[in-house]
Amino acid sequence: MTMTIVGYDPRTGQFGGAVATKNIGVGSRVLRGMGEVGMIGFSGHEVQRRRGIALLELGFPAPVALEALIKVSNGSGQYSLIDRTGTPAAYSSPSMFPWFGSRTGLNYACGANTMVGPAVVQALGDTFEATEESGLPLEERLLQCLEAAQATGGDNRGRQSAAIQVHWKRIDANPHLDLRVDDHPNPIPELRATVHIYRQTYPVYASRTWPKLEGTGGYPILYP
Repeated sequence: MTMTIVGYDPRTGQFGGAVATKNIGVGSRVLRGMGEVGMIGFSGHEVQRRRGIALLELGFPAPVALEALIKVSNGSGQYSLIDRTGTPAAYSSPSMFPWFGSRTGLNYACGANTMVGPAVVQALGDTFEATEESGLPLEERLLQCLEAAQATGGDNRGRQSAAIQVHWKRIDANPHLDLRVDDHPNPIPELRATVHIYRQTYPVYASRTWPKLEGTGGYPILYP
């Protein structure tokens, strides 16, 4: 019951995702990521998110990981994945609540269900594509995607929570950014305000860059 986008920024090597819904605490239930591995947005059981990250960690491309997740879930759920190379994959089960759908493009995957219509997913994808060469931070691009999707009407039940998560393309103990608004009548503007406060409070985190990494940083690549 969410609108979700995950994306990769080849300029910085960051992975990230953003999500919003008319349910409480969406940030704890949808987004999962790991530096040098990738990002998953999944509306469903935590086991599937763990499986997806494990597959990406072993080096399986996003489309291959997605195929496995669909099989073990008997085709249920809605997935948006981005792997360590920026390859996307997305899937929406026919059993999702209307309107539902998915989309992939250069360095991103997105999906939505229980929405007012297809313009929601179109806005997510169009906005990410339009900001590809903008030089904007990944979190700003993801926020703009949520804002554009919400402007089309968003969740057909209303609005309540939103979240954003960004990881560096390196092994790190914590995400670069992991913020959420769990219960608010207008969560996306509140999420933007929270990101702004975070940038001001921890400027070193907001401006940190890492040297280009070679290899896999210690992760075994078992595919193919």
